[in-house]
Amino acid sequence: MNRDLVSQILSGRRWPTVKQLDSLVRVLASRAVHVPDENDESQRFLALWMATEEPFGEETLESYSADPVDRAFEKAGASGDVTPIIELAIKRPPAFVIETVERLKKRKWTNFANGLIEGLADRLEPSRIPAITALFPRDVFPSDVDTLLQRFSRVRAVPDVSRLAILFIRAGVKRDAVTLIDVVQRERPLRHTCELYVSLRRGGCDWQVGNNWNTPTAWPETTDVLLQMIREFHSLGYPEGVPVLVARYGKGRSGINRWSLYEALTDAEMWDAREALVTALIEVVSEREVAEFVSHADSAGDRRLASKIVRCLAAVRSEKSSRHFKQWLSPELAALADE
Repeated sequence: MNRDLVSQILSGRRWPTVKQLDSLVRVLASRAVHVPDENDESQRFLALWMATEEPFGEETLESYSADPVDRAFEKAGASGDVTPIIELAIKRPPAFVIETVERLKKRKWTNFANGLIEGLADRLEPSRIPAITALFPRDVFPSDVDTLLQRFSRVRAVPDVSRLAILFIRAGVKRDAVTLIDVVQRERPLRHTCELYVSLRRGGCDWQVGNNWNTPTAWPETTDVLLQMIREFHSLGYPEGVPVLVARYGKGRSGINRWSLYEALTDAEMWDAREALVTALIEVVSEREVAEFVSHADSAGDRRLASKIVRCLAAVRSEKSSRHFKQWLSPELAALADE
């Protein structure tokens, strides 16, 4: 056997004959460190070969090819069902999967190509996905990677989605993690989104994955939704995530959003979450947005809260930040910082 034939057999791209299998097993056995008996090894692999072939023995009258790849294609073509190709591909290496998708596309079997990709998303372990997506070309839109990941994120359990997203993040392929997370946010129940956030944090990853997580649309648009998320975080045993959630709510929008949240938290008697919001305003929220919140609080008659935030921010932040903050305040409120 030549080198190419051996490579095809070992990579699973070619089904060996009995003679080829016997020769290859004897050569490998002779070079093994523990020096197994060549005859025993040959008989063992022949038995495995026969066991694999046996299920197809009754179908010889249907004139299917002996090669399992050709046979899977013929069965799929004859039945209009891509399942035989999926069942073959999930047992083979990533390179074989890519070759099979391209082979289907060259035949113009586009439905089968998409069906194979979706079948992989439905059935493969999360740990096998990154090696496959790394080999897919990305020069078209939507790419096969998008098709696979979007399907995966729609139908798989949240722990599987989280596990795959974390693998992508650790590998540095954040765009693929963003694809997974975005589908959960847009298309699945809110509880699943919360479960994903919690799982990512517990897996050592920040919520801020990709640029789209910096935009307001990445977070709840109404206080009712955010209150529900807070309850979900508590039911999932993750109250420590609430301060991060309330700190990011309303980012990039008018301060009225945060004031509405403050009032909603008060009405719901979520005192810890309300205090976390005030702490975020003092420590991390932009000066302009804090000034807007303070103005709304003062207009609503809560001068005590407005005064507390103004004084604490001036004491906690740098002199430059404090000066910038005062520029956004009315003279009356700015004077509170100097008291």
